[in-house]
Amino acid sequence: MSRVFKSALIVALLLALALAAGCDWFSSGSGVQDEAFDTPAQVLANEAETMYREGEYEQSAELFQALKDRFPYSRYALLADLRVGDAYAKAERYEEAILAYEDFIRLHPKNDAVPYAIYQMGMVYFDQMLTPDRDPANADKAMETFQRLMKQYPSSEWAVKAQPRLQEATRRAASHDMVVGQYYYNTAKYRAAMSRFKRVLTHYPDVGLYDEAMHKLRLAQDKWNALPKREREGEAIDRRDLTAPLPGVETPDVLLGGHESPL
Repeated sequence: MSRVFKSALIVALLLALALAAGCDWFSSGSGVQDEAFDTPAQVLANEAETMYREGEYEQSAELFQALKDRFPYSRYALLADLRVGDAYAKAERYEEAILAYEDFIRLHPKNDAVPYAIYQMGMVYFDQMLTPDRDPANADKAMETFQRLMKQYPSSEWAVKAQPRLQEATRRAASHDMVVGQYYYNTAKYRAAMSRFKRVLTHYPDVGLYDEAMHKLRLAQDKWNALPKREREGEAIDRRDLTAPLPGVETPDVLLGGHESPL
């Protein structure tokens, strides 16, 4: 395939992406462009996109970054601001991807591609979610990001696409609370267990765990009520066992003075 044909194909693809999103991703709002930059910038954009489509994500990210740095006033610079985040995400360089998307949103807050950038940020966190017995930080961040998208751009197609991901991230966070609550229950820390099960009921009532959480809450309440008063008071006072790491659970939050500390 000739370079000219590849260049035309890539530019046509990028234009199609922009039109599909209902926006002009190439318009930076800076006015007249310097035509002297267009040809070399287009070649670099072509090469970066070709690398991306061929799965060479590290090289693609480097080329898009070079495009940003070398041709900041090119009509392709705004595209590079966005696409570098995609390349970093595919390369599993997640911190760089988040920074790239945040930079795009900060630099182009009124651009029509902002909902896409927020969605992609949510997906970066979503793709890093762990099993329910491990640290739910990425599930929490995915929830927050998708909720932000739906609040700020409720009619966007990206908000629609985020809905099932938000539900899965929410269920993952709720499942983590169930796992930690069960651990506390199994180790006779009934007050801590009740707090976790109550949190599922109040924070995540619509993820399909309500009945299970209610059942376990009642079991923990019965166990708590059956404890001698001295033991109930002892659990409230001696919290050293609650702050120790749980086997199989990364960074659990615990009761401190009757309140939970965030993970």
